[in-house]
Amino acid sequence: MLINLIIFTVCVFSGILTGLLGIGGGLIIVPVFMTVLPFFGVNLLSTHQIVAVSTTCVFFNSATTAFYRRKEEFIDKKLILLLSLFIIIGTVSGSYLSSFAPDKLIFITYILVCLTSLWLFNKTIFIDLQNSKFKFLLYLIFSLIGALSSTIGIGGAVFFATALRCFISSDTKKLLPTITLLVLIHAAFAFFSKLALGEVVYSMIPIAILASLIGAKIGTTISKHVSTKVINIMMQAVLIFGLIRISLAFFKG
Repeated sequence: MLINLIIFTVCVFSGILTGLLGIGGGLIIVPVFMTVLPFFGVNLLSTHQIVAVSTTCVFFNSATTAFYRRKEEFIDKKLILLLSLFIIIGTVSGSYLSSFAPDKLIFITYILVCLTSLWLFNKTIFIDLQNSKFKFLLYLIFSLIGALSSTIGIGGAVFFATALRCFISSDTKKLLPTITLLVLIHAAFAFFSKLALGEVVYSMIPIAILASLIGAKIGTTISKHVSTKVINIMMQAVLIFGLIRISLAFFKG
C-alpha cells in the first residue's frame, strides 16, 4: 500500500512537470524512487524495475499531455516525423554506445551540453537550418540528443526544447506541444522496449495512468497562465538539477 502511494504521488508530480514543461519527468522519478523508497524501508523494486516504472510513468504522462494539447499549434508534421526518426536512431545508438564509451567522456559531454543549453536559454539565437543546405545538421543534432539522453537516462526533453528554440522557433511556450509529442514518441519506444524485455511492473500501469490523468491536467492548466520567461526559468532549473544529479552520480561512482 505504501509503495503504491509513493509511486502515485511521484507520478502525479512528474505528470505536472510534463504538462507544464513538456519534459518526461524521469529526471525526478528515478532518483526519488532510489532514495525515498529505501528511506521508508521499501526495497521491493530492483534498479531495472525502477527505471521501468519511470518509463511507464513518462509514457503515460506524455501521452496524456499530448492528448490535452492536441488542439494546440505544432510544428510541421513531416518535420516532426523526421526528427522523431533520428531521435529513435540516436536513442538506439546511445544505448549501444553506453556499454563501452568511457564514463568520463559521457560525463564531460553531458556537462558541456547542459552548460550550452543554459547559456542558450538566456539568448535569442535562431539559425534556420530547416531551409538551408545544411539541413542534415538539424537531424544530426536531434540524433545526438537522443543518443546522449539515452546514454545518461535524462535530459532529452530539455535538450529538445533548446534545439527547437534555436533551429525551428524561439518561443518555448509555443513549442511545448511539439516537445511533448517528441517526448511521447521517445517514451513509447522506451516503454515498449521495456515491455518486450519483461521489465515493466504491470501492477503499476493503472497507478501511472491515474496519476498522469491528474498530474498532466494540472500541469497543462498551469502552463496556460505562465509566461514564456517563467517556462524558460523552469527549464533552466531542470537543467541545473540534472547537472547536480549526474555530477553526484559520477563522483560517487
